Amino acid sequence: MNVSELVRIAHKVLMHNLKVRSGEGLVIAGDSLQSPRLLDAFVTAGQVLSARVGLVTWPALERQNDEPPAFVGAAFAAADAVVVAPSVSITHTKAVREARAAGARVLVCSGLTEEMMRGPVDVDQDRLARETRRLAEMFTNARTARVVDRNGTDVTMRLGDRTAMAVDGVCDQPGQWNFIPAGTTALAPLEGTTEGWIVFDGSLAPVGILREPVRLRVEGGVVTAIEGGRQAKEYREFLASFHHPGVYNIAEIGVGTNPKASLSGRLIQDERILGSVHVGIGSSVNLGGTVDAPSHTDGVILRPTLYLDNHLVVEDGRIVG
Repeated sequence: MNVSELVRIAHKVLMHNLKVRSGEGLVIAGDSLQSPRLLDAFVTAGQVLSARVGLVTWPALERQNDEPPAFVGAAFAAADAVVVAPSVSITHTKAVREARAAGARVLVCSGLTEEMMRGPVDVDQDRLARETRRLAEMFTNARTARVVDRNGTDVTMRLGDRTAMAVDGVCDQPGQWNFIPAGTTALAPLEGTTEGWIVFDGSLAPVGILREPVRLRVEGGVVTAIEGGRQAKEYREFLASFHHPGVYNIAEIGVGTNPKASLSGRLIQDERILGSVHVGIGSSVNLGGTVDAPSHTDGVILRPTLYLDNHLVVEDGRIVG
């Protein structure tokens, strides 16, 4: 993709999604592993919109959702709007939470690539937003969810009266956050209520694309066993490295709605795959839950069947409800 095309799509994102206005303080943020061309495209697009643009970078972190250096959070909190686009995710960090608390609009693009810019980012945003909001409303109105699939997934959870987030990419209110690529929903189930088996067969952070399924036994809302081959062992050791019980919490459930999303090994895209279900594990405080843990990971089920209050919503990876 040439630079002018990157700038065109970045300009579309800043205008349509982040609603950047002339004179606003805009921070473009990324780590040392992110493409400089991609970050520069957002800087140029911000300058075209007459924003006061600053670029903040830092050495890539060893683990996703470790806290970035203090100057990063300070820059976020001082801005009107922030594009968070590192290669290694800092989505579920204090830096992002405190920026929102200070009134910044935060558009999270962790793991964004140039290929994604011309794929799931460059879509009919209005149509995608309508479908995503429709699915989010269904989650908000439901009290229970059940997911099954051909690989052995069979898990139930209570949703209570929590409000689902529509990841529609629109971030136009102070303190609001959203995500690019857009096209999924997110809801924290009630703690302690998830029971059954979850079998990830798409991708799993931080492992990447799965060569074989990873099976999770869930009891009382927490993962109690992780089964499978080498990648399951890698994931099990990753969670154990935190020495914190909260990293096993079932933190999130959502459905993908983006027709241009494809399996990439990066959850910022994989969670958006049309008709997929993702489940988040670990910290849930950014999603309306109560568990504050040092990790949040997500895995993708590619061809799920989903019921909300016994109403069929997704059937074998096709949205039908």
